[in-house]
Amino acid sequence: MVDPDPQSQPLLSTPAYRAPETMSATTRHLSAAPYLDIDFANRVIREVLESERKAVPPSYGFDLDPVVRHSLRARRLLLLRYGLVTLVLIVGFCLSPVATISWLLLCGVIVGFRSRVLGGLPPQVRMGIVAAVALSGFCLAGYWVVQSMSGDLGDLLFSGSSQSSYYRSDLGGTDIGFTFIDLLYPVVLTGAMCAVLFLSRRHALGVITTELAPGAPAGAPRTTNARVERRLAIVAGMQRGNLSVHDREPFLGAGRIWHGWDFAIPLNPVEGDRRIRLDGATLNRRVADAIIGLRSPELHEGEKVPNVFVVPYVVANGWRRTDDPLIDPNTRAPYTLASPETLAAIEGSPQGGMRYYLRAVVPAHGKDIRTPGGRPVLPAQDSGVAVTAFVHLAVEGGMLYAEFVATVMPEIRRFYQLGDILRPERVPTYAAAMTLRSFFRDNLFAPLWFVQIGWDAARLSGRMARSAKDADELRFHDYGADLSVREEGAEYPVYKFLNELDAAKYISLLDKAVVEEVLDFLDEHGVDTGEFRMKAANVSFDFSTKTFNGGQQIFGNNNRVNQTNFPKAPRSGGTGG
Repeated sequence: MVDPDPQSQPLLSTPAYRAPETMSATTRHLSAAPYLDIDFANRVIREVLESERKAVPPSYGFDLDPVVRHSLRARRLLLLRYGLVTLVLIVGFCLSPVATISWLLLCGVIVGFRSRVLGGLPPQVRMGIVAAVALSGFCLAGYWVVQSMSGDLGDLLFSGSSQSSYYRSDLGGTDIGFTFIDLLYPVVLTGAMCAVLFLSRRHALGVITTELAPGAPAGAPRTTNARVERRLAIVAGMQRGNLSVHDREPFLGAGRIWHGWDFAIPLNPVEGDRRIRLDGATLNRRVADAIIGLRSPELHEGEKVPNVFVVPYVVANGWRRTDDPLIDPNTRAPYTLASPETLAAIEGSPQGGMRYYLRAVVPAHGKDIRTPGGRPVLPAQDSGVAVTAFVHLAVEGGMLYAEFVATVMPEIRRFYQLGDILRPERVPTYAAAMTLRSFFRDNLFAPLWFVQIGWDAARLSGRMARSAKDADELRFHDYGADLSVREEGAEYPVYKFLNELDAAKYISLLDKAVVEEVLDFLDEHGVDTGEFRMKAANVSFDFSTKTFNGGQQIFGNNNRVNQTNFPKAPRSGGTGG
């Protein structure tokens, strides 16, 4: 098959989307998050769907489409849950307003005692509040007892009189069962409330432990909203591009910045006074090959950095005209795929409105540990922490500008990984425990949550339309992405010290590979690299409580190790290009 002519390819486009056959662990965990955290689902829906014209950042190791679909489904299930709870409360209020209000007050007291606000008060204040509530409850209980006994007391004092007829039925003068009914319907309503909450949570946990279990076939719930489906089709394609249209953060979706440096290197020759010219594209290819060399086949299996890869990455500001070439006139959303011809043009024009980077990624996937004889010791494990390095190299004004930014993406929050942790047969027990822990809070806030979730669900299409209208009515609009779903589900800060050390190790390896290759390239072309070597030897790398400097290392608070960095000797016989 002959490759298509590069000239015939569009300069900018949106990638085609093809759903994977199996979901990655990150996709499963992020898809499970909405069932466990409605705030996560609301943020995903608000930023990905309701902002109809905005771009989304590239997806690193996960698929955004099922995450959004499960967020919509989780919100519908939660709307049903709190709608039924609200219905039970309304029935209880109709049967006995005093008892229902008293129950809600009791729930409010219990929730208040368990809140962090009360826990932060001084002990004397807490004891005073507890005493006041206990006294009020004792007085209220006493009042109820007196009221409930008033009928029997009236029968004793006014036997045969007209007062006793209030407590009699017309059927043979027997008791109507006032006390029995008063005890029966609270029990029935409480049982109904527990059943609703338990069954709802068991269903949600069942989805997590079956549909989103390891090895389960890929799939995502569909929606009946045509506008939502059109937006999801656009989003699914945009996430696979190499062009990031950002709002404020050009590296959105790669994690937080841990390390970085930038140098302006004069292209002065070692000998003579002629100006040295460099090819920035060739330098980028050399640096990319050097990074890929970390997993070179020539290395011993145990020495390789597993799965490291390098791809082009372009960032563009999202504040643009509605007729900008970066905006697709059909979808009126940003393009996210730059063709090879476009990448070469951006790479050769660093003064333009887009910036070209090499994006080097060391994913979280580990590798098997085996003995020299090949016997397995430990299977590959996923640490959950991914390191990304963005390298920008540009020749401008007779100088080489080099920029290095390293980011770290922590693992998914442990709570969102519940589908991998919880055994399916333990779902009913876990659902019952969750129901008991949240029972009083669900009773107290169910009507409020029902109204809030229902309002958000009802206004989804309207908000999408209003967002699109705002973008189309103005000459300029901010199309840039301002939220990364992957970062929303990340565990910040990195709470495992070994993960911090792994992140520091791979950042150092990438940093060293880039610096050494740039130095080699400059040496080969006869550039004086003395200034660059001096600056590179004193770059500071800070993470957590550790500081690495060119002349000194500090670990913790009291331990200090002095260090001297010796730059690599330049190669002889360099020639200008």
